[in-house]
Amino acid sequence: MKLVEELQKRRRLARKEITYDLHSSVHSTSNVAERFFSVARTTFSQERHRLQSITLEMILFLRQNSRYWNAQDVDDATR
Repeated sequence: MKLVEELQKRRRLARKEITYDLHSSVHSTSNVAERFFSVARTTFSQERHRLQSITLEMILFLRQNSRYWNAQDVDDATR
């Protein structure tokens, strides 16, 4: 067992620490952005990737701005 322990110790010591030089310059994203990308992923996967990019963009825009419109507005716009 001593040989195995010695090899494991050498492996741990030989392992280099990974550092990210640009880590401090990458800004974190806001909750709004995280939610938006989560909705985009869900929407895109539910539609099985057959949406055209403009259709996906319109759906995401309407979902993101849902407080500015309602079902009556949609009904009026489609007449």
